[in-house]
Amino acid sequence: MRTSILSLVTSATLAFTACSNGSTPERSDASEIPAASAREEAAVACDPMVEEYRDLMADYEAGLKEMIASKKVDKERQEKWSKKAEAMSKKMKERGEQQIGVRCWQEFNTIGQTYAPRIAKLGMEVAVMEMGDKMDPAALEAMKKAMGQ
Repeated sequence: MRTSILSLVTSATLAFTACSNGSTPERSDASEIPAASAREEAAVACDPMVEEYRDLMADYEAGLKEMIASKKVDKERQEKWSKKAEAMSKKMKERGEQQIGVRCWQEFNTIGQTYAPRIAKLGMEVAVMEMGDKMDPAALEAMKKAMGQ
């Protein structure tokens, strides 16, 4: 049980880290456009898959927060998000920058860089919450310390 949870969290962390390893150069005119409207504009102009990926990552983050708040873990939902995010990331990487365009490629990488650390941290919190009673107290404290709690 502990192994499968830890394995799931590790897989999700690796998948999101892989999603977020692209570089995203900053726009020189970024200060002229409010961040929210710039993101909305980019989403409208980008490949629909980029928008779908953003929505998935936002849902994943919100869902993990809900699980933590309710202290109820939905492993099936977690696995579904993780697998879908990994599959979408793989598909986007296969298509590549040339096929989807520089702007959309940068948006895709920005989404990964933004959500990956958040989702990884929330995933660890869910795992700690789920394993709390079953885990060695010293290991539990070490994990909490590593997460900054």
